[in-house]
Amino acid sequence: DSSEKLVVFNNFYGTEVTVDLPAEYQDKECTTLIDNYQNEIQKTAKQITLQPYESLAIKSLVNKPK
Repeated sequence: DSSEKLVVFNNFYGTEVTVDLPAEYQDKECTTLIDNYQNEIQKTAKQITLQPYESLAIKSLVNKPK
C-alpha cells in the first residue's frame, strides 16, 4: 500500500549542497512540481544535489508503514 507525499527541498546557501534521502524516498517514481533551476526529476536516487539557492518540490509515492 502506498500514498502520495509532497517533498520540498530548499538550499539557502550560495554553494551546492548534497542531501541523503531517507530509504523510504529512494528509488521512487516522482513528479517535479516546481524547481527554480527548471530540473525535472522523474525518479529519486539515494541523494539529491541542490544548486545554490535552489528550491525543489516533488510529488512521490511512498510505501505506508505496516
